[in-house]
Amino acid sequence: MKSILLVFACLTTFYSQGQGDALASAVYSFNKAPVTENKMGEGRKIMNGSTLDLANLEVHTTTLVAGKTNHPPVAHYNKEELVIVKDGSLQININGETKVLGPGGLALIVAGDIQSFTNATDQPATYYVLGYQPKAPLNIERGKQGGGSFMVDWKDLEVRQTDKGESRPIFNRPSTAFPHFDVHATALNPGISSHAAHTHRAEEIILMIKGSGEMQLGDSMHKARAGDVILANANIPHAFTNTGNEQCGYFAIQWHHD
Repeated sequence: MKSILLVFACLTTFYSQGQGDALASAVYSFNKAPVTENKMGEGRKIMNGSTLDLANLEVHTTTLVAGKTNHPPVAHYNKEELVIVKDGSLQININGETKVLGPGGLALIVAGDIQSFTNATDQPATYYVLGYQPKAPLNIERGKQGGGSFMVDWKDLEVRQTDKGESRPIFNRPSTAFPHFDVHATALNPGISSHAAHTHRAEEIILMIKGSGEMQLGDSMHKARAGDVILANANIPHAFTNTGNEQCGYFAIQWHHD
């Protein structure tokens, strides 16, 4: 059975991680992503390609209809995954540990851990999967020392009030893919910018979960709204502003290559 699962994992990884073109700094629209329907529900591939630090970065959403499981328990040995629930309720199983996550719930699945997802409700459940393979070798031991895989529901996150809105720290730690991996959630009040346009070596993803706004990437401004995924490549000037009439929210996902 283990050998069958290993073959399945290798085939799945090979299929999903074909080397793609370099990804541009841009807003990648959820609504414009191509939709593929299957017996489990539907999927949307939002982006797939390479970056300065990643041999492959694939971001997609999956919608599971009631009572369905995405696939049999499987481990990926040459990529790590970050899963964020968009809508509905998702039961996540990692190495035999199960947790039910609602909208905004998040799971980090380090390389080598066995996982599967089930919609145990009577309504559809939609979630993002960020799968990434660094150009540097994966480090299984570093991931274990950093705390291993991780699951947390939105309601259990610490909320810190700020002069701009709210902040929810999630984790800032090593993983199998990165020596330093930082994920937090931010809520911005109307008319507020996250910060002045700035640059940093670390690549970053902004995943919009509520409201709308405008993202500066280099010299260009790009509109973004809930569901969209924004990629800011290394050293590009960037800043986000809430241009709506209500509070907006997003996950900020940043990785460091050394």
